[in-house]
Amino acid sequence: MKRIVILGSTGSIGTQTLDIVRQYPDKFKVVGLSAHTNIEKLQEQMQEFRPDAICITDKAKASSFQADIPLFIGEEGLSKIATLECDLLINALVGSAGLVPTLEAIKKGIAIGLANKETLVLAGEIVMREAEKYGAPIIPIDSEHSALFQSLRSGKRSEIKNLYLTMGKGKIAEMSDDQLKNVTMSDIFSRPAWNMGTKITIDSATCMNKAFEIIEARWLFDVAPEQIKVIVHPDYICHSLVEFTDGSIITELGTPDMKRYTQHALFYPERAIAAPSAFMDLFGKTLRFEKPAFDKFPCLDMGYMVLKMGGIMSAVLHGADHVAVKAFSDGKIGFMDISGVIAETIQRTENIVSPDIHQIIEAEKNAQKTAMEILGK
Repeated sequence: MKRIVILGSTGSIGTQTLDIVRQYPDKFKVVGLSAHTNIEKLQEQMQEFRPDAICITDKAKASSFQADIPLFIGEEGLSKIATLECDLLINALVGSAGLVPTLEAIKKGIAIGLANKETLVLAGEIVMREAEKYGAPIIPIDSEHSALFQSLRSGKRSEIKNLYLTMGKGKIAEMSDDQLKNVTMSDIFSRPAWNMGTKITIDSATCMNKAFEIIEARWLFDVAPEQIKVIVHPDYICHSLVEFTDGSIITELGTPDMKRYTQHALFYPERAIAAPSAFMDLFGKTLRFEKPAFDKFPCLDMGYMVLKMGGIMSAVLHGADHVAVKAFSDGKIGFMDISGVIAETIQRTENIVSPDIHQIIEAEKNAQKTAMEILGK
């Protein structure tokens, strides 16, 4: 039986993980759960799954929580819950809070099921170096990276020619430059496939989410940035591709359902005996691929840009985006202003070429401050 800890158990990936555990009670034992503010749902989960300990990161919420098992609190509590004796840590947190507990778990040699993109966007080089040092496998849950992870089992790293990250095509991609200046939140949420939160949905619309995925792929699969390509795939069937040196292209196809990728991480290196959702009917389906509009969406190229710059600049990119996206969602700036705020924040920041983890975390916070200053002009 595989013992698991879930960081962010009340969120989308966390609850999907528990759905799978519920389906396979003889395969998994939940030993730790964490939540930020949704203590009502955490209470229900605690009663059902009876973990060894729980964590609440919101200190005010934690003060009123009643538990008959150890309760860890705040960011320090996350590191404690992440390092419980377990076989797999599912990091389903949102934001930079997922970085430090992941590193602490890695130092214990714990396998990581990674759904928290900030861990690799902010500190991918350090995280992967530590994972290799301590023998802690990193199993991606993000759909594109899980697809690559699965396809790469067909060859060796030295045989990789290119990795192709797929991206969808919605209403915004068809807009003219003038229409893009007036994009609304309603336009943002007119998505043909994946259901995601506000931040990720806006990042997907600006293509910043794909820029983050480029950074993740560079560190996760140890390939040069120029080997990572982006390709538009409007059909949402193929979730990324690996091109090998012999000309073979291997891909992973399936329904656009995050539960499939979560289940893959839970069972890895095996596969589950059943699909978590409907099987894909291939009849009548098409596989179309198009070139991405780099000129139309400036954020798309920023992943390559900060990788070339190195140092703290990926963290700066993330911090600036956090502020710019919130400003847009609050109606303070236009859709096409998001990239401008980010670009100016990067321009204003002095790079630290070989940062430690504390400098990376500080750089992300400072980038948020700089972006807010820019907005305040």
